[in-house]
Amino acid sequence: MKKILLFLFLCLSYVSQGQEIQLFQQFNGQYDFTAFGNTLNLGPNGQGSGPPCDILTESSADLLLLPGQTFVSAHLYWAGHGNGDLSVKLNGNTVTAQRTFGLTYNGLPYFAAYADVSGIVALNGNATYTLADLDLTSEIAAYCDNTNFGGWAIYVIYEDPTLTLNQISLFDGLDYVASNKPSLGITLTNIEVATDDLAKIGFLAWEGESFLANNETLQINGNLISNPPLNPANNAFNNTNSYTNSSVMWNMDLDYYDLQDIVQPGDTSINIDLTSSQDFVMVNNIITSVNSEIPDATIEIDNVGVLCENNDIDVNYTVYNVNSTAPLPLGTPIAFYANAVLLGQTQTVADIPINGSEAGTITLNIPLGTPVVFDLIAVVDDIGNGTGIVSETDETNNEFILEIDLEQAGLDLGPNIESCVGMTVTLDTGIIDPNFTFQWFRNGVLISGATGPSVGVTTDGTYTVEAFEGVCFVSGSIDVHFNPQPIANPPVNLYQCDDGVSTGFFDLTENDDDILGAQDPTLFVIKYYESFLDSQNDVGAIAAPTFHQIVAPSPQTIYVRIEDNSGTCFALEDFEIYFTVANAGVIPSPFDLCDQDEDGSESINLPSEFDLFILNGEDPLQYNITYHLSQAEADANTGALPVPYFVNVPGETIYVRLENIDDVSCYDTTQTVFINVDIPPVVNGAPEPLVICDGNNDGFAFFTLHDADVDITLGDPDLIVTYHPTQSDAENNLNELLDPYANDDPYNDVVFARIESVSNTCYNTTILNLEVRNTPEIVAPADPLRLCDYDTPGDGLEVFDLTVVEPEVLDGS
Repeated sequence: MKKILLFLFLCLSYVSQGQEIQLFQQFNGQYDFTAFGNTLNLGPNGQGSGPPCDILTESSADLLLLPGQTFVSAHLYWAGHGNGDLSVKLNGNTVTAQRTFGLTYNGLPYFAAYADVSGIVALNGNATYTLADLDLTSEIAAYCDNTNFGGWAIYVIYEDPTLTLNQISLFDGLDYVASNKPSLGITLTNIEVATDDLAKIGFLAWEGESFLANNETLQINGNLISNPPLNPANNAFNNTNSYTNSSVMWNMDLDYYDLQDIVQPGDTSINIDLTSSQDFVMVNNIITSVNSEIPDATIEIDNVGVLCENNDIDVNYTVYNVNSTAPLPLGTPIAFYANAVLLGQTQTVADIPINGSEAGTITLNIPLGTPVVFDLIAVVDDIGNGTGIVSETDETNNEFILEIDLEQAGLDLGPNIESCVGMTVTLDTGIIDPNFTFQWFRNGVLISGATGPSVGVTTDGTYTVEAFEGVCFVSGSIDVHFNPQPIANPPVNLYQCDDGVSTGFFDLTENDDDILGAQDPTLFVIKYYESFLDSQNDVGAIAAPTFHQIVAPSPQTIYVRIEDNSGTCFALEDFEIYFTVANAGVIPSPFDLCDQDEDGSESINLPSEFDLFILNGEDPLQYNITYHLSQAEADANTGALPVPYFVNVPGETIYVRLENIDDVSCYDTTQTVFINVDIPPVVNGAPEPLVICDGNNDGFAFFTLHDADVDITLGDPDLIVTYHPTQSDAENNLNELLDPYANDDPYNDVVFARIESVSNTCYNTTILNLEVRNTPEIVAPADPLRLCDYDTPGDGLEVFDLTVVEPEVLDGS
């Protein structure tokens, strides 16, 4: 209930207590809260022989909402020793402090920070959350084993249809109790308790220790609070987490307590008293949940009508009931003030539901003597003297202030208008009162039929309107001028070839003539921009359009604005500037082919063999590659060779053209390749067979195949011969036969010789016959050959015909 007069309220200045625990946010509905978080400490402080002076930079905790509980919002707090690490990460997302808190104790600073992380938690839902990059290590030395601490917690507000209408209030700051300040009182205000059903309160505190219990108490509304065995009455802040029943939450406490029988229906505040005669404990925030069924009235002035000659003025307003858990009753009073002078009163005409609103209009008379400039103040739940009659969630948000300048409160049609030929300008009085009548004039001449609160005009002139409502009369004038509307004719794309010397500077004004077309250049201005929004809003025009360096990567879009000399009328276009590259890679040369069929030429797929070398890692979709028989044809892009192309013996030089698709004038023709066409070596096509005498006459024997090399190569030392079982193997250089080779067909066999040259890529083949011959069997003649010594008797010499015994020796063979 407001008990302070309005004019006194306006004169008071708000004094902030810095780090006092104060109301931050409220949530009204079928809501409740839970919390989760974790410490960064490895153990408790203050025990001398405790853990090393060290602290983590991250830790994790789990969120688990139950079925039927719907996430509403999430609120992250983190804290530690030192001056503050105000940027952390939650599940990999950077979080920057939106609110910060600090205090100094025994000459050392401590900090806490807050950020709304609703978006992150809404996205991840029930999950493990890791707070990371909270780095307090650089300042830890001054706090070792005493007050070095760090940690974090997240409050989650959730909706549950089984709950009553509750009010969740989140209070925060950073205050403390210790031996030099053994007591701390905190009053939680702006609370309206309907019943104590399921009421509860939660605390986030830092630096409490379980082994320090010297007069350490927590009292709420005079009641000593405990939750044994987790939180005994004499040691409220003792490294505990009531949400998980943990007692190892080193150097932080995340606890909640039942408020049933502690708060009473009608309570508007909660008194908290903490004491500690030894332990240094910092309270960071407090959160409450109470059943609350009360409205919250707020008001806004939507617009103010014109000031009539009799000083009457219409005010349109809306009353809201948003941050509420009950309807705002009909008859809620509303008062309007000029500064502190009451101008008029009204009231709501119906119950306004939760999250509802009601619009209204009131006519106020501005009394003589009112300052030309004054604050028009609308106050809901005010009987005209600053007193309210409705209990509300928030008693401090009932007013709305709008500065009024009476010199501008007459009928103001606004500043003179510059528009464009071909467009219609709507002139509007802004008067929505249906009781007004209107008449419009152009250059003093009545416009027939122009009798509404607004009029559309298409020609230059001074336009005047006169408006009447009973005794209320207002008028206003405005000048309208229509400027020529330019046309943005299509510009052309601009190209520049990156030849290693050019630097990518473009003269954008080369497009001026294209954009202007036949329009008068004295009537228009052309500007160039690097973004569409800049061209649309006429900001950030390129300062030196005649010498603009492209912004990589190519192409860059340039946006054009052509406007009339006043800058009012404009048209937009765009074009591309290309700083294209065409640098052909080197092809290994020469490239050897073999005219195996000896028809005088050999085919080759030039793109398949050479495109990858030419592109040298560039995007093949960005270039055209063609092959030519001369430098002139490559330069002129004529006579491109077909695929496949037949290269004549003994070979040809091929000229390459690499052309950028974006800019066909950007090309490179510096690379060539010589394609050498070899012919098969000359060999003996009918070599003498290799013959072996078969010692056992079985038809098989071992051959030294390379004994035929000289015969096959005709003695050419540059030729190399290999032997294979089939013609196909010889052609494909497979299954080489090694010496000694045993024939696999008896008596008569063949192998296939492959003949290669050490100086070209060709080969030839021929057939080598293999013959196995039986060893003959000789039969001794049965009788000796005898002749009589007729010729020269007694000399013992005669001529024998040995052939006469051949049949007998050969035994018919």
